[in-house]
Amino acid sequence: MEYQRTRYGYAVRLDPGEEIVSSLASFAAREGVRAGMISALGAVGETELGFFIRETGTYIRRTFAGEHEIGSLTGNFSELEGQPFPHCHIVIAGPDLVVHTGHLFRGTVTVTCEVQVVTDPGILRRVRRPEAGFNPLDLG
Repeated sequence: MEYQRTRYGYAVRLDPGEEIVSSLASFAAREGVRAGMISALGAVGETELGFFIRETGTYIRRTFAGEHEIGSLTGNFSELEGQPFPHCHIVIAGPDLVVHTGHLFRGTVTVTCEVQVVTDPGILRRVRRPEAGFNPLDLG
């Protein structure tokens, strides 16, 4: 991973073999990012996506093998229990151009992943809500 400061945040490049979510969490920890917006594109290999089932508070998870283009990766940075928390959703497509999308649990970069991060000097905090099945932003 390489990154540089920009006027409104950072430009980040993830390289082949790097896992997107954990790399973004490491970047945020190093730079003290606790509030911000994530936007990216690139290519991934094995990718695990999820679809949240509100009634049960659980995710349907599916792993996609093979090469996929990242049509869009969007998300935000916040903090959960004092640690940076990147929350990302992604749209991927393989050589058949069939699109899959969902919550990004993990994805390994194959060619590159170019990320723009717009930061805020504040802190957005999440609260653990096991009964709900997810950790919402605490804006109160």
